[in-house]
Amino acid sequence: MAKVLRLLGYVLLGLGVAIIVVGLGAVLVSQGWEAFTDLFSPFNLLNLLVMTVILVPGILLVSLAERMEKRKN
Repeated sequence: MAKVLRLLGYVLLGLGVAIIVVGLGAVLVSQGWEAFTDLFSPFNLLNLLVMTVILVPGILLVSLAERMEKRKN
């Protein structure tokens, strides 16, 4: 069970990173460098929130798998 959760977690993390990279690339191509750099502004809380929501499920599944393995041993 832990191996399945870990695999699913890494798949979700990979997909999340891919979504973020594709989104950043789309902003760079369509709106230019200035809009791209605005995404990394520390005051852009919406972008930080969206990136967090995209990555959290994968992180949680990987950490859950690690906890399950520790309890098993």
